[in-house]
Amino acid sequence: MHKTWQKGMAAAAIAALLLAGCGTSKAPLQGTAETPPSKSGQAAQPGTGGDKTTTPTTPPETSTPKPDPEKKELKIKAYYSDAQLEKLVQKDVTISIKQDQDKYLAALNQLKKSPDDKTIPLFKGFTYKSVALKDGQLNLDVSIADDGRLGSGGEEMLLDALQKTMFQFSEVKSIELLVDGKQVESLMGHMDLPHPIKRSQS
Repeated sequence: MHKTWQKGMAAAAIAALLLAGCGTSKAPLQGTAETPPSKSGQAAQPGTGGDKTTTPTTPPETSTPKPDPEKKELKIKAYYSDAQLEKLVQKDVTISIKQDQDKYLAALNQLKKSPDDKTIPLFKGFTYKSVALKDGQLNLDVSIADDGRLGSGGEEMLLDALQKTMFQFSEVKSIELLVDGKQVESLMGHMDLPHPIKRSQS
């Protein structure tokens, strides 16, 4: 009976200790919540400054003009007056042609413009109405504006420049020069104009 009493006292003491421990524990404060641990590596939300991906643009292709393979360049001699209208001046020029027969008109066009400020074109004011080579004769029909007419010295140099320029082509044996489709005795009223002008007279 004495042992049973001791066991009962021990059990009562343990129960008292347990009750005392429960009474000293504090309940958590109301209104506070635990903050969940932050997670690193979360993806950026749209509109919060995340990296933007740009698509590279390809610049438009630019085409480089290519030279016309059908055209060829030919170096020739052309003749002009000096600045004092006293003598002929020879110049080397380059013409661009598609066909061989185009070189006659291209050469004549060079006589209408000066290559520099030290020479004067003698054929300014001329319009070439037709240019054609047939059986060795170059048939040339021209129209002359009032500002293209020269004095006696200028007319002589003009005819000389025409012959020297056109007779450099070996196939040209003579030049038939017409004004508005007609033969004239003189181109500008100062010098006789042969029909045709032959190479031997150049």
